[in-house]
Amino acid sequence: MKNIEKYRSAFIDALELEEDEAWGDLALGETREWDSLGHMILISTIEDVFDVSLDSEWITEFNSYQSGMELLNRLGVDFVNE
Repeated sequence: MKNIEKYRSAFIDALELEEDEAWGDLALGETREWDSLGHMILISTIEDVFDVSLDSEWITEFNSYQSGMELLNRLGVDFVNE
């Protein structure tokens, strides 16, 4: 499975989203399912899926679908060259 597919699956599983969500529009506090509890579940899921550990500063930076990809990219997860 490609990293982008793993990433999308993490959102689907953690936030109980549908496959046809507008992925680029997902944001903490703006997407109904992505509240503070959903955020912690999503963080835990992302850490498990990609075998990374997010510190508290990075957790607060992770506030949109795109920012999560950028954060994981800084941790060595490649979404482009797979």
